[in-house]
Amino acid sequence: MTQKPDEPTSDDGGAASPGTGAAETRDRAAIEPQERLARLDAVAEAYVREQRPANTRRAYAEAWKVWEDYTRDAGIPMLSGTVGALVGFVRWMETTRQAAVATVDARLAGAVAGLRQSGVSVDRNATRAAWQALKGYERRLAEEGAARGRGKAQPITLAQLRALVRACPETNAGLRDRALLLIGFTIAARRSELAGLRAEQLTIDGTHGLVAALGYTKTGPDERPIPHGTHRETCPVLAWQAWTEAADITEGPAFRRIDRHDHVFGSGLSAQAVGEIITRCGKRAELPFRITGHSLRAGLATEARRNGADHKAVCDQGGWVYGSKAVHGYFHTVDRWNDNPVRGIGL
Repeated sequence: MTQKPDEPTSDDGGAASPGTGAAETRDRAAIEPQERLARLDAVAEAYVREQRPANTRRAYAEAWKVWEDYTRDAGIPMLSGTVGALVGFVRWMETTRQAAVATVDARLAGAVAGLRQSGVSVDRNATRAAWQALKGYERRLAEEGAARGRGKAQPITLAQLRALVRACPETNAGLRDRALLLIGFTIAARRSELAGLRAEQLTIDGTHGLVAALGYTKTGPDERPIPHGTHRETCPVLAWQAWTEAADITEGPAFRRIDRHDHVFGSGLSAQAVGEIITRCGKRAELPFRITGHSLRAGLATEARRNGADHKAVCDQGGWVYGSKAVHGYFHTVDRWNDNPVRGIGL
């Protein structure tokens, strides 16, 4: 018998049983969407991870290295997201590393992010227990009057900033340091932001001053205005112009290496070098405390608040997320005196 052209056949040449082709089609249709969904999930995870700011990615990578050390010491699987694993991490950081509370906080956040990125389902009860353990650690340190780590950076005041600027010599290094201090203070820059800043990112905006385009952060496009100062000696715009004219900088790293002969190199500074320059400036000005790279950032927030700036304006200028606990902390150091209920009651 001649087979009809459209009649289905089996693999052995015989006629296929009714419904076999339809079943295979249904199975394939059921599997393929799941595979496509899994691929989309993987792509989405990588895409979201890439959207994190570089600073966050670096911090999470450092935290994950510490987590690996902990799991190796504890003899537990690296991909452990249980209550015991996370609370144990806090205790390990406290007892083995003698880490500051802020350091434990950052490392814990990075470790949890790394676990979830690796496909571990970290229960909220586990993270909640770990944060409670951290709060307990913080409370014990406070009760004992103990301090671990360097503590919070001491914010510099406007008067201290003037002293820093006046102490800068009239050399290439002095001009660079002056511009670095004033721009760093004005935009509440982190060390890494000053180290990564390029001349092309600073542009003139009419008669207003400069605009620093720092790319993208957690808050989106990060553009921070740098207005002309009221006083020539502390004007960040004039300081930037003096430095770039002296060093003949039109593009490339904004702040550069300078040797002991005052020769300006084409290469930029590392974040660590920026911090060392700022600390050295503090010693040169004979400030009564050790300033760090974060002293500029904290200083802008406190001085702006002292001048009446609100939370949103300060967050915009410094690239903080709205509602930042750090900014609230800076504000508190000012508001606890300016808004003190005892003031003016007649004592």
